[in-house]
Amino acid sequence: MWRRARGLFGPQFQKPRDVWQMPKELQVPKGIQAVKLVAVSRCERRLSVVADALFDFDKSNLRRDAETTLMAAAPGIRKLGSKPSRIEGHTDAIGGDAYNMTLSEARASTVRDWMAKHELVPASTPIKGYGKTVPAAPNTTADGKDDPAGRQKNRRVEVVFDTCK
Repeated sequence: MWRRARGLFGPQFQKPRDVWQMPKELQVPKGIQAVKLVAVSRCERRLSVVADALFDFDKSNLRRDAETTLMAAAPGIRKLGSKPSRIEGHTDAIGGDAYNMTLSEARASTVRDWMAKHELVPASTPIKGYGKTVPAAPNTTADGKDDPAGRQKNRRVEVVFDTCK
């Protein structure tokens, strides 16, 4: 999307500074677009972060640009009292059960450690890995084909708050 700017000789157009993504590529949200606050019940709130904005495929160490996304989650964490009941990791359905469980736990631990270092959550905040057992979307389409967009929604880390405590 081109932005309009005023120049000496009237309106001019400037090329966007962001990286362009090609059509049909899976769009990976970054920053605030990767963070979503969900009210699950009267007492539970979940701050969900798309894992693709934090981690490379099959990795549990933070990407270089992950800090922008995690900092975008900070106001939501502070608003909810900065005392989550747990941090959960989730994966898509690619890979074995044990592997995905280990990967989801490692990702939840990485996020907890980063948030504790930045004084957003206590270092003692428990983590829980769910692997591929709690999908947010189908991993396949109705005809059984792979659904990359659905799998992307399943790769996430959630900071869970009990707001009734």
